[in-house]
Amino acid sequence: MSRLVCEKIKVEIMRYNLLKAIKMNTITVAISGGADSVVLLHALLQLREEHGFGVDACHINHNLRGAESDADEAFVRDLCKQFGIKLTVHSIDVKALQQKHQGIEEAARNARYSVFVKQAVTATAHTMSDNTETVLLNLIRGTGLKGLCGIPPVRTCGGDGNGIIIRPLLYCERSEIEEYCYEHGLSFVTDSSNLSLDFTRNKIRRTLLPLIKEINPSFDATVTRTCEILKEDSDFLEQSVTEIARKCSFDNGIKVESLIKYQKPLLTRIIMQFLSHNNISPSNRMVSQILELIEIGKGKINLQKHKFALIDDGILEIQTIFQNYRN
Repeated sequence: MSRLVCEKIKVEIMRYNLLKAIKMNTITVAISGGADSVVLLHALLQLREEHGFGVDACHINHNLRGAESDADEAFVRDLCKQFGIKLTVHSIDVKALQQKHQGIEEAARNARYSVFVKQAVTATAHTMSDNTETVLLNLIRGTGLKGLCGIPPVRTCGGDGNGIIIRPLLYCERSEIEEYCYEHGLSFVTDSSNLSLDFTRNKIRRTLLPLIKEINPSFDATVTRTCEILKEDSDFLEQSVTEIARKCSFDNGIKVESLIKYQKPLLTRIIMQFLSHNNISPSNRMVSQILELIEIGKGKINLQKHKFALIDDGILEIQTIFQNYRN
């Protein structure tokens, strides 16, 4: 089983041409101390000489579970010392960073990625099982095609796109991870919050998925294959939008008459790219409202604080308009 995990990682490296990105670089493994991240670190250490990359680690203490969080950090410090690799620890007060109407899980995720963007190559320990949970979570909350594509095996991060995040375990099932730990005698810690049904992901993992797997025991693999098919469709649409974007002046706005000739799947993505180009994180609500503006041919909507989308003289544009807001 341990050999199978390493072979799957090799396939990932070749399939997504990761060698070019990681060659002569150091892969920083994001290690929580849980079984998945311990296996990822151990497996990459076995493969580093063969593929010519270095390995170090980073641990993020979210300071959410008091003494348990500190114990996890101590475990990771001891593990990295045992493996003889460099470890960087980031202690972050996630609750202090949590925004209004933002869940603690989202705040913690944002805190992690604020660290990842500063690293050249970060490896996270997402597995096939994590991908299944993410797809179901997106489906329950409501998502478009992109959300149904699941967790990307590799993605750029940071404004300059120089850093990348890789997920070498994305084709490994949780049972394979557990067997790998057993075969190598690897110790790991268990986050007590993973047992709480207060979090939606845990409800999916512990309640919904067991029922689904009674119908289809290979559901994780089924979801993975479906994600691959949908990703091909999504990539095709994104490439089409990129070609259209070259013909549009995103800096000065877009002529509405040049938009209305496109069907909704392309038009939706053109709008999302337009918003992103103007440093606005697009949402389904924003896209729907702009689609209504385009249909009417005029009007103005508030996207976020001081940012408005408007159509005037047949041009869709984003304007910054400072207004007084009540606290």
